[in-house]
Amino acid sequence: MPTDLMAKRVRGAFNPKKEVSVMAWIEDDKGSVLLVRQVVGQRLWTLPGGKVKRNESLKAALKREVREETGLDINAIAYQQMYDRPKRGAVTVLFKVSVKRHSARMHFPAAEIADIGFFDRLPSNATPSAKFFWKSESSHRLH
Repeated sequence: MPTDLMAKRVRGAFNPKKEVSVMAWIEDDKGSVLLVRQVVGQRLWTLPGGKVKRNESLKAALKREVREETGLDINAIAYQQMYDRPKRGAVTVLFKVSVKRHSARMHFPAAEIADIGFFDRLPSNATPSAKFFWKSESSHRLH
């Protein structure tokens, strides 16, 4: 009997793992927000960031991803909010960050980035997570 019980447990679809990503909300001195455009797929605009590696802290992943995608080094990091996408098995954590003064020159060395820039309005061809965060962050800024 114990083997039947174990077989059932193994076959069950319970898999609590979620893919975790981090994103950076970076504003310039005029309040425009930094976005990057992806090379792959639909070439959508999004906030700088990416997937967290196994055994990597959220902040370390954020620093790595921002540096890879923009060339910028960040320092002050404050948790803003989370975007949970259960059907995708994914969660994205947004952090508001400031850029270290010495790294104020942007470039996009990553092969995954097609374009980069500061925006006052979110382009229509943006990722779902960028749309989610833009909408909620914009409502916070207006109040």
